[in-house]
Amino acid sequence: MAAKKKGKVINLAMVGCGGMAGAHLNGYKELLNKGEMRFRIVAAVDEALGRAKDFAERIGGFSGQKVNAYKNVANLLNGEKNLDGADICSPHGLHHVLACELLNGGVNVLVEKPIGITVKASKKILQTAKRKKLVAATAEQCRRAIGQRTIHWAFNDGLLGQPRMWWAVRAGWSDPQNVPNWHWRVDRKLGGCGMVMDSGAHWVDTMRYWFGEVDSVYARVEQMYDRPHNKNGKLVNSAMEDFWTSIFNFKSGLVGTWSWTTSAPGKGFTQLTMSGTKGSIIDSDVFHPAAFQANGECQLVDGTSYNMPRLQELYLETLSQRKKDLLFPYGITGGVTLELWDFIDALSKGRPVEIDAEEGLRSKAISEAVYESGKSGQVVKVADVLSGKIDSYQRDVDRAWKL
Repeated sequence: MAAKKKGKVINLAMVGCGGMAGAHLNGYKELLNKGEMRFRIVAAVDEALGRAKDFAERIGGFSGQKVNAYKNVANLLNGEKNLDGADICSPHGLHHVLACELLNGGVNVLVEKPIGITVKASKKILQTAKRKKLVAATAEQCRRAIGQRTIHWAFNDGLLGQPRMWWAVRAGWSDPQNVPNWHWRVDRKLGGCGMVMDSGAHWVDTMRYWFGEVDSVYARVEQMYDRPHNKNGKLVNSAMEDFWTSIFNFKSGLVGTWSWTTSAPGKGFTQLTMSGTKGSIIDSDVFHPAAFQANGECQLVDGTSYNMPRLQELYLETLSQRKKDLLFPYGITGGVTLELWDFIDALSKGRPVEIDAEEGLRSKAISEAVYESGKSGQVVKVADVLSGKIDSYQRDVDRAWKL
């Protein structure tokens, strides 16, 4: 076990106690089990107060400390006068609302991806953090995982040569006659909407991490079938897309193709291939390759091949102990726990986080460029989405939140 880290002890609140918050809870528990003592979770917040109380009890169970429960951020700020940071795991549409309320209350924030429901919402978080001189971090887990760090090394340290192209394609079938219960993700105002910006946020951040900035996007985005959901006995159609295909033109000259659908009956398939001048990586996850599994394979032009565990070993052999401790503190290699540690360590030491709100905004603009291109039928410059020049897809959501 690595030596215990030095620095200020950080008082944290968990804001939003739904599904993803459970993964964060497990991450905090892992940090404590590894000996990371520079944080205390002092509060849990959820509009469903019973859920906040349940989380507070669970946190107290593994931390051995009293944890208070609150129904909203206003009550949290009134009740916790020594709060340093907040971990926001709410529906997408509430990210900017909660983050700005906390930042204005003097609290640093870690916001689940996507950083905001639209580009304007994301900018509001960034601008508030800058004005208050506080940290706004994007909770992006995938690039931190050992598999994704390995692929970054393979492309950027010469093993695979100059990146040239990639294809990420998944086709499957979700029967539209099945009627699931309503969930906030299928609502435009709360979700934003579909997988392009949800799990797709992981892939967009990963692409930028591996290959640099995207210049333009051309896409077709559709809902091929009505997909009704049961909301309190009434049928409400999902606003989420069930098909997209897109072409990404990177500033480096790299070209990528990203396609996904749940509207293809029959036997589904998934294929991810990323090619450089000296070889390729082949994987089976079009949203978070190598982040949660080690199924990938590296194939070089000279016939040499490595499975992902072996490639990870080669990567780790290149790292100094200091670098290993920075990227994988306490030997942790899971992305969620690492994103939490980065936030805690940054606040404790007064250093920048790895993925701040501006990084999250740049990734968000690429996801929205896919939607904007799908709506207009035209090639869309990411810079035009980032600047707000192109925003027609997002406009109704911005109006709903008075942005």
